[in-house]
Amino acid sequence: MKSLLKLNLIALLAILVASCASTKQFKKFTQDEDLESDKARIYIVRTGNFGGFVKFNVFDNSKDNQMGSLGPKSYLCFDVTPEEHKIIAQAETERVYTINAQKGKTYYLRLIPKMGFNYARVNFEMLSAQEGKEAVKKLKTPKMYYSE
Repeated sequence: MKSLLKLNLIALLAILVASCASTKQFKKFTQDEDLESDKARIYIVRTGNFGGFVKFNVFDNSKDNQMGSLGPKSYLCFDVTPEEHKIIAQAETERVYTINAQKGKTYYLRLIPKMGFNYARVNFEMLSAQEGKEAVKKLKTPKMYYSE
């Protein structure tokens, strides 16, 4: 009986580890480059493990422009034109956060998973530059699915 319980526990842990969502970026990852004077930079960060099995698909302005998919304790980084950008985060539901991007400015937007009764939800929190830089240092970079 004890060996069956141990086997079930090991199987459950294996499923949980395997189901953790990874982070993938589909647009140019610009963190290691200087910010161009006519661009703004946006970081989308996820600092916690809560809801680690849920990934959030991140889009810029429309579902036709996917920036990446964000798993736990990781981030995305991309440059945008200075104008209004609607950041769309989608899991089982979707939320929108609007950033009026200004030239030369860097924005850090944290996605916070919220578990609902039937589905995963997401909230946003804009971080200060200092909070954002500290958070990014502790997070995993995305797997790249982009090349030039």
